[in-house]
Amino acid sequence: MRRILESKGAVDVVYVDLGRSGGQETKLGWAAYDGAVREFAAVLASLRAAGELGPDDVVSLHTVRSDRFLVFMVAGEATSAARRDRLLAALRARIDSAPPTSVLRTLPLSPGHARIHNDPIVRSERGIQQAVAEAMLASLADREGVETERREEISRLITGSGVRAVFHPIVRLSDGTIIGHEALTRPIGGVSFDSVEELFAFAESTDLLMEFERLCRRTAIETAATTTGLGLLFINASPSAVSDPEWAAGGMDEVLAHSGLSPRDVVVEITERVAIVRHDEFQEALRTFKERGYRVAVDDMGAGNASLQSLASIQPDFLKFDTSLVRDIDKSSIKQSLLETLRQLADKIGARVIAEGIEREEELQTLKKLGIELGQGFLFHKDEGISHA
Repeated sequence: MRRILESKGAVDVVYVDLGRSGGQETKLGWAAYDGAVREFAAVLASLRAAGELGPDDVVSLHTVRSDRFLVFMVAGEATSAARRDRLLAALRARIDSAPPTSVLRTLPLSPGHARIHNDPIVRSERGIQQAVAEAMLASLADREGVETERREEISRLITGSGVRAVFHPIVRLSDGTIIGHEALTRPIGGVSFDSVEELFAFAESTDLLMEFERLCRRTAIETAATTTGLGLLFINASPSAVSDPEWAAGGMDEVLAHSGLSPRDVVVEITERVAIVRHDEFQEALRTFKERGYRVAVDDMGAGNASLQSLASIQPDFLKFDTSLVRDIDKSSIKQSLLETLRQLADKIGARVIAEGIEREEELQTLKKLGIELGQGFLFHKDEGISHA
């Protein structure tokens, strides 16, 4: 970098921080998060082949095994702001084109920028170090400003009951009969979040999560009460939701009763990772849920490394197989074998199987041949997603 700076006269540095919030690794697990960081590094490296980075530009990690990246760009005819914006636009375009199931799409970019000028009076290494520090501070200021705005946005959603519930049908694959619906939350009106997943991921990093999830649950239940042919109501629950006093102490039972429903009508969905990693913590809470009549589903099966002993002790009523196992299963004998093995596991522990993310008729027919009982996906219901201001 010293040689480049001395020969070119000026260099722009762009600092990109994937892990500033610190919540993504906790939410996803270190293995999935590390995979996303490697995927981002590959995307960043691909910009050179695409001509977005020149032969003298340098891409590096901030530190060894870091989730923070530095891009040093040789100053050219374009202004430093223009080069930075073009680089970030190219990055975001490639991230947006990643598969829908890619964890990379959920990682927020927190960029910062500074310019390094060659000054004979200042040691080059010191000038580079100072510019990197300035870029890091700019990144932090940008992130803090965005986080403050988004926190206020979630507060407005809570105080204004600004969410609605949409329902995705869960069908019996053999004849198309709807046996239940999964309740999903959608904000009312435009929001600054790029996806519902990003909205919940940010809420989970704040002290507003419990209140926000209470609003989502109540909205789902109240909407379900006026929905004909609902069947079972599947409600997603975060780690904090399972231990929420309002739910754990029976407050949600009263909300159900007021809406003409009972715990027997509700299936509480927890992710495979929560079921395994926090198994001991949730064992008693889940037992209490089941005693009151709630059923339990383990979501995202196949997305991680499940402990079969832990799953058996939880005694889930449903196992929901992750979209990554279902997509293009008609073209993959490995996926078919894996899904058949998981189905046999479900049979042994007395759980019903739900395949998620069914989008094509060929996938549906393959799942039926494998003996998968239930499924959901865009083949049965189109989702309007999230809207923006």
